[in-house]
Order: sequence, then structure tokens, then C-alpha cells
Amino acid sequence: MQVNKIQSFAFSGINSMDEEEKRIARRLLQYGITPTGNKTADKARLHEIEIKEAKTLNYISNKFLTVTKTEQQNIQEAKKEKRKEINPELCSDTDNANKVLGEQIYLAIKMKKDK
Repeated sequence: MQVNKIQSFAFSGINSMDEEEKRIARRLLQYGITPTGNKTADKARLHEIEIKEAKTLNYISNKFLTVTKTEQQNIQEAKKEKRKEINPELCSDTDNANKVLGEQIYLAIKMKKDK
């Protein structure tokens, strides 16, 4: 009997939620966390979880509800900087590519002037 009361309370609580709060609650349930019913607290908790997940990815995704693309870009940029600091030899290709590109531009300008 108590299970029925809990279920009916949960369903009646969901009906009084706005759409964003419902999406937040569904997403929390997907992560295995029971929503508190407080939209602000649930959103903050979901944001923490999604930030942790965004840090594990190596690309920008649109699957997050509370993490913006700007936040994801900042995370990816921070990862790139760490990679450069830890393994500078891995990033030497981009440095070399920039150097070669600069030389090509210089030569193209010089060739135009010579004509």
C-alpha cells in the first residue's frame, strides 16, 4: 500500500513541474539519482554531473542539458593546453605547419613583387 502512495505522490509532483524541471528530473533519473523536487538544487546537481562527463569527452556535444557549448569549448581548450604542456613534441606538428605556412606566404608575396 505504501508503494502506491509514493508512486501517486511522485506522479502528482511531476504534473506540477514545468517542462525544464521535468527534463532535469528525467536526466537525473538517467544518471541514477533521485530528483529532490527543488528545481534549483536539481539543476545544480545535474550541472556538476554533466561537467564531469564533459571533461571526459574529447569533443563538443549537444547532449548536455545544463552545460553550454562555451563551457565545453573552454574545457576542450584547457585540455589542449595541458597536452601542449605535458607533451610539447606532440604539438610540434602544428608549430611546424604554422612555420611552413608563413614561409609559403612570404614566398608568394616575394614572387608577386619580382614579377
